[in-house]
Amino acid sequence: MPEIMFVLKAFLVSVVITICMQVKVGNASLESQASLWLQTSSVPVYLTKVSQGAVLAIKNASISAKDFIGKTFNKDSGSQRAGRLNLEFKRKPAAEQASTEEEYQ
Repeated sequence: MPEIMFVLKAFLVSVVITICMQVKVGNASLESQASLWLQTSSVPVYLTKVSQGAVLAIKNASISAKDFIGKTFNKDSGSQRAGRLNLEFKRKPAAEQASTEEEYQ
């Protein structure tokens, strides 16, 4: 029941605000004056610059990710991919391995 009351109150408040915005002051309504003020203020300029920067950052990140994925998961055979990623595990010669094991003991 409280949820329904919240919805009804929110609806009532929005209707009252909409009716009040239609009141004319001078030659224009409050709604048109508020809209004009928002369009001519400095806030939209900053928001536009921020959004352009965000779009550029997302574009650069997607290009970088696409290039990385393309290079990493290229359609090579498994042996070529392992060689390119340098996943070869080489053992030291037996003489070197024995000397290093003696040093740790």
